[in-house]
Amino acid sequence: MHPFIHIYIILLCIISSFFNSQATDTKPTQGSLVLGLSHVRSLYAPSMTLLNSTSYDFLDIIEPVTAYTDGYLLSLNLGTPPQVFQVYLDTGSDLTWVPCGASSYQCMECGNEHHGSSKPPPTPTFLPSQSSSNTMDLCGSRFCVDVHSSDNRFDPCAAAGCAIPAFTSGLCPRPCPPFSYTYGGGALVLGSLARDSVTLHGSAHGIDPPSPVEFPGFGFGCVGSSVREPIGIAGFGKGTLSLPSQLGFLGKGFSHCFLGFRFARNPNVTSPLVMGDLALPSSSSADAGGFLFTPMLKSVTYPNFYYIGLEGVSLGAGGATMVVVAPPSLSGVDSHGDGGVLVDTGTTYTQLPGPFYAAVLAAVASAAPYERSRDMEARTGFGLCFRVPCARAPCAAEDDALPQIGLHLAGGGGRLALPKMSSYYPVTAVRDAAVVKCLLFQRVDEGSGPGAVLGSFQMQNVEVVYDLVAGRVGFRPRDCALRA
Repeated sequence: MHPFIHIYIILLCIISSFFNSQATDTKPTQGSLVLGLSHVRSLYAPSMTLLNSTSYDFLDIIEPVTAYTDGYLLSLNLGTPPQVFQVYLDTGSDLTWVPCGASSYQCMECGNEHHGSSKPPPTPTFLPSQSSSNTMDLCGSRFCVDVHSSDNRFDPCAAAGCAIPAFTSGLCPRPCPPFSYTYGGGALVLGSLARDSVTLHGSAHGIDPPSPVEFPGFGFGCVGSSVREPIGIAGFGKGTLSLPSQLGFLGKGFSHCFLGFRFARNPNVTSPLVMGDLALPSSSSADAGGFLFTPMLKSVTYPNFYYIGLEGVSLGAGGATMVVVAPPSLSGVDSHGDGGVLVDTGTTYTQLPGPFYAAVLAAVASAAPYERSRDMEARTGFGLCFRVPCARAPCAAEDDALPQIGLHLAGGGGRLALPKMSSYYPVTAVRDAAVVKCLLFQRVDEGSGPGAVLGSFQMQNVEVVYDLVAGRVGFRPRDCALRA
């Protein structure tokens, strides 16, 4: 989700809600969404005419997403009039939430604890009272039942104090009780469920200039406090509460092309996130070439995650230098829901199980012709760092002799050659004609759940397609800045 929070076991599975007799169906049409991955905070222009999304059967939506220092951010325009928030794009969870409320947002262990007289700037919060379209979700909604992880759909209304006739008939008017939503690594948020309009940007058929498009009744968390979650999150999992699900695109799919981290905080460079038909390359499309597709695996325990299989890791151009075979547990998901590789944009660095991680490190260390920087390994926590010759910054990845890393995808997916900048990163400035570059993979303890995690750092300059029609995930290396 952000640095050092490793999302590989999400404890709550959120599914879409309805207000029973208290609300109407606001499901948007089945068009396409194109969301920009960028450093622009928002493209919303108050003077532009809002469109009713249900009037367009072939709609493409274009919205900025920010390349950040530890992940990728999507700008959300919530409420009427819109209040703008940047939230992490997270394929490893479903719930979308923003800091919320008139009082200050409280975040523990977020690295912003002040020392001395200076205080950190307050986190922007969503103000429900300032939105004319905001409502609280009801205790009888499916959102509420699932955010409380209840097997009994009456539990939330019982906790809300409804009388038995009211909640058994689905007519209890009381709001959903406050919830806690827990992520891996000890992160959690506390809040309440709300409904409001979310404004994105779209054009008919992906051809017309983009205009604001309002999606009413969007369900999200209004969060007042958290642990290790400094800003909000846009959930892109397969649960029906996720953002693509609520907008009607989980029947199709989505794709993203993440900018290199060197563009972090740069307001002038963008790349797209696409939802709908335009995200899925067809065999007749001139833009379909170069994708490596691997089956999207299913987990009975964690059905809302995007899993793929991994057969091994190879080094060198074309993978000719060395191949490290992955353990069988990474090639598939067993009947208990364990194993496989979770594709998670909410985790920064790729995580491999201990013995496999050690074998990959040993292979890279053997193939790299450089002196190791043990001091920097100890300081950064990364298992492998090298002193790489470089006379002057920037130290281009193509100029060094560090081995290229390739991921061998299961199911005939082929070898995904990761761009070098997606594997190694300079952690020091140039000094004594050298720079220290570290391999940005991490070790994860073996246990239940996903066997490994593919993080967002390794997805830089790789176009990733989540094809939910064909049940597959596609990868294509490319310069994502060129898709601006």
